[in-house]
Amino acid sequence: MGAYNPFSADVEPAATTRKVRRLVTGVNAEGRSTIVDDTIVRGKVGHGMPTYVATDVWRTETSPADNTSPFTDPVAGDGPRSVGPSKNGTVFRILELPPDQEWRFDADSKEIKPLAFHTTESIDYAIVLSGEIWAVLDETEVLMTAGDVLVQRGTAHAWANRSQEPCVLAFVLIGGTLPS
Repeated sequence: MGAYNPFSADVEPAATTRKVRRLVTGVNAEGRSTIVDDTIVRGKVGHGMPTYVATDVWRTETSPADNTSPFTDPVAGDGPRSVGPSKNGTVFRILELPPDQEWRFDADSKEIKPLAFHTTESIDYAIVLSGEIWAVLDETEVLMTAGDVLVQRGTAHAWANRSQEPCVLAFVLIGGTLPS
C-alpha cells in the first residue's frame, strides 16, 4: 500500500472538536522535575472534514527516546506529517472521528467516500476514549466501545463510525515492520 496521509493544514478543525492539552515534564536548573510546557496542541483535519481531527501529541525519532535535551516541540508547525512513525520512532495521537453519515455518505445514504484502508509500518495501540468505532479488517469487523483496546500489528485496516456521535481514540504507534 502506498503512503497514506489524509491530513491537511489547509482546513481548520471545527470549534466543536476536542482540544488536547499537553503537559510536558523536564528538569529545572536545580535538577528538579517540573512542567516545561503546558499548551493546547493544534490538530490537523483529515479527509477535508473539519470534524475529523488528528492531534499528534508527541513524536520521537529514535529508541530509546532522548530525555536529556532541552524541550523542543516535536509536533510544532504546519508542515507535512506522516501517519506512522519513523522506523525507530513513536507517535502519540488523539483522533476524533465524526459519524460516517456526516462525511462518507450523501443525503440518500449513497457512499461518496470509501473506507480509508491503510497500513503503517508500526505496532499501534488504539484505545477508545469515548464513543464507539468499528475496526474494519480484510476478514472481519469488530465493534469497539470506550475502554476497549486494539493491538494493530501492521495489517490493513480502516475505521468506521456507524454511530450518531463522534468517537475519540488515543493511539500509540511504535515503528515496526509489516507482516509477510
